[in-house]
Amino acid sequence: MLTRTFFARAPLAPGRFAPLPAGAVTARGDMHDRLIALRAGLLSRCAAIYPEMGERSAFYGGELTATIACADLLEAQLLTSALLGDEELGRDALRLVSLVVANQLEDGSFGGEDASFGARGRMLRAMTSAYTMTGDKQLLSFMLRYMKFLKDTLNETPLTREDAMHTADTLEAGIFLYNVTGQKAILSVLMTLVTQGADYTSLYHAFPYRTPLSRTMSEEDIEAALQTEGEDGYVRHLLRTANAANLCEGLRASAFCGVLTGSGKHLSAAETGLARMNKAHGAVCGGVTGDPLLAGAHPSRGVTALSLCELAASLEAMLSCPSGEHSADQLDVLMYNGVAAAFAKDGRSVQPIQQANQAAVTREARFPLCGENANLFSLDDGDSLAALLGAWPRFAQHQWLLSRDDGLFANSYAPCQVRYRLGGASVRLNVESRYPASGSIRMTVSLDQSAAFPVHLRIPSWAKGAAAAISGDILPAQPGTILTINRQWHDGDEILLTLPMAAERISSFHQAAYVARGPLRFAFVPAYDETTDEEGLAVLRAQEGFGMALLSAAPLETIETETGVCIHTRGAKAPRWGMRGASCDQPPITLDHAHEECSVALVPYAESAVRLSVLPVI
Repeated sequence: MLTRTFFARAPLAPGRFAPLPAGAVTARGDMHDRLIALRAGLLSRCAAIYPEMGERSAFYGGELTATIACADLLEAQLLTSALLGDEELGRDALRLVSLVVANQLEDGSFGGEDASFGARGRMLRAMTSAYTMTGDKQLLSFMLRYMKFLKDTLNETPLTREDAMHTADTLEAGIFLYNVTGQKAILSVLMTLVTQGADYTSLYHAFPYRTPLSRTMSEEDIEAALQTEGEDGYVRHLLRTANAANLCEGLRASAFCGVLTGSGKHLSAAETGLARMNKAHGAVCGGVTGDPLLAGAHPSRGVTALSLCELAASLEAMLSCPSGEHSADQLDVLMYNGVAAAFAKDGRSVQPIQQANQAAVTREARFPLCGENANLFSLDDGDSLAALLGAWPRFAQHQWLLSRDDGLFANSYAPCQVRYRLGGASVRLNVESRYPASGSIRMTVSLDQSAAFPVHLRIPSWAKGAAAAISGDILPAQPGTILTINRQWHDGDEILLTLPMAAERISSFHQAAYVARGPLRFAFVPAYDETTDEEGLAVLRAQEGFGMALLSAAPLETIETETGVCIHTRGAKAPRWGMRGASCDQPPITLDHAHEECSVALVPYAESAVRLSVLPVI
């Protein structure tokens, strides 16, 4: 593991925080168990299921096309090994890294002729993780040679319209490389990418997609136009610029453009774009609806796994950019709800597209431009599988960052251990918690000698009445701020952080609402039938009369146990609320006056594939 963290060098716009090297954070508790389950299951099997992600990939000198999924899988292997201290997985992953380096051509390109610009950029991102794990300068030389290749080729062969949508990963790796080496020639290459890349900044500030794209053009019209249009046609432009995954990826592209140029327009674009996407297309799970085009706020529209993972990567990357910490609350929500729900309960499959109100998981066409199995839990979508396998280790790695004042910043509070050298001392900080089920967090500081340094604690916007206790002192904290504790630390010092989690109803689609507590979202689970189809995949259907409404005056009672948390309240059956086609109909605005009241138990969003999380209120 490197013992240095790299902040923005001049003339880059400085951020307040920077990622710690891979290996500085190790997972504990539930996060450790989650990563162990992935390591033993899908992570180990992925390359066998998809040979193009394994050693047959052109990235490693094989005969199969180099893909983004291959790079996603390698990054997942690298970060998972570091978080678990898994030496065997680490050796295997670093061996693949050495194959990537060994198969780089003399001109600096890699991955073979068919590798896309976006796939190479994603592999560069994996290489930066490998460098922070090892400090191997061959990796810096590898990336520098590729930057020279881009310098030699981009002026003669500019990015295609599709490649221009995917500059974010190359910008991220290039900025990292500049911060490590200080070679200013890298900046000229990156500025060329700013010029040739998609203008996400203008798109976010103007943001023309404020209604579902299905209102603009039907699936039939889109498919008919694709038969006649070239790459410059309107519909192909729409498929690129209104694609939810692209727009989620573009958030970090705009942020990096701001870091490179110092432009206020670029620097504000990511926050502006995220706010506008949330307002028009926000989903309960923390992502944005897009199946795959932006789809509005209807709770039965789809949220793709790819858009969730791209949004998570953008929110994590933005933490290192000026004022990027505004993104942290949403990162927790989408990880513990949307990303968690994309994995099957047994951990053996993933769901490419999920719904907030998901009354059926069946082999039926329900999303435009997608196949009939997009809603099933399976291993049919390798891109979604590889992206999801990388999402949890990236999130765990970004729970703690280094602050520019030579301290630590807590971005999230899952159990972990942080090891780094601060204030001239070797520091270990152990985090014990049941987060996100509970907001009680204990942090214990272990040092080889007394040292002074700051610890910055993110106080989520929902944590009203938050406070930290240390050495008998109580430090109150305001929601939506960062609490800084700057003191002389001694071995064994403890911080007891309390983040109160009050359950609340939050207005949502039309006059419906969802229930939130801390970063968790809750859902009603109706009775449902489970069978298997001809391919052995689970098919789930809510039983007739599954509808439920919440009573607006009923209290929300939280029940915490050792195994989790649930919320009890009162509701009323809504038997006329049912299906529309293959999906749950929109929540009714009005209900019959004669309704049957009952007790209602709400469970965390990700605990059940059959769920109603946006409910009418009476």
